[in-house]
Amino acid sequence: MYSINIYIQIINFKCRLTNQRGRLCMSAEKRLLFEFPVPQSNVVVPPDASESSQLFRDHILSKSNVMNGMESHSLTPLSAGSLILHTLARSITFAQSQQLASLARLTHGRHFDVRKYDVKTEIYVPAGLVLGLTLSASNRDFHESLHEELVNVSYVHHLHPCDVVGAFSYITDVDENLPGELESISVRTIGVKNSDFEGVDIPMELLTTERTYTKNVDRICKSLCPKLTNAIIAVVDRKIIRQSNRRAVFLL
Repeated sequence: MYSINIYIQIINFKCRLTNQRGRLCMSAEKRLLFEFPVPQSNVVVPPDASESSQLFRDHILSKSNVMNGMESHSLTPLSAGSLILHTLARSITFAQSQQLASLARLTHGRHFDVRKYDVKTEIYVPAGLVLGLTLSASNRDFHESLHEELVNVSYVHHLHPCDVVGAFSYITDVDENLPGELESISVRTIGVKNSDFEGVDIPMELLTTERTYTKNVDRICKSLCPKLTNAIIAVVDRKIIRQSNRRAVFLL
């Protein structure tokens, strides 16, 4: 934890989700900003050996020989440097956002309190739903994913109920050195609200920068792509394992 000033604190969280057998299902590191003072803490969470284990991924890789006899369901071959403009776009209503936020036991007034906050400009869609909308707008073009790992997620601008979310993706790397006919794709997916980015020249700096916080993303958009200014809601880096779309080439 560290302080920007006496009123703003940034706290790093380590989250683990285990099943009934005590096996780790998911882990995440989160950095959150709080606009109120929090007592200083020097608590250090010891590393857990199970976090380096990827049981589900390893199980999929061990079954690659079984999938060799199956036809690949991957629709499109992908290569490093490819830019994909996803055509699917969708929104979420205030009622849907409210119901899902209640299921997740979220309590912040910005998700619920329409007496205090205007539903069109001041009510926010929770971050988990922003991530879901961004990935759902893109995943049809990566069909069919067998395993997915979120490497980093940055929430850039707020999303309001009924805003329409689209996305585009940039393939940073394709690793074909997996067992059988599997491949691992490293991809950056960027979620955009209420904007048609078809025909827009998307700057390479936006697709490759490691500094995906709001100030830097806004700087890139304002100088190189004004149409995307204040429209980017999330930058998601992930790794996807799927069946390869490669076709064997025979030389005569």
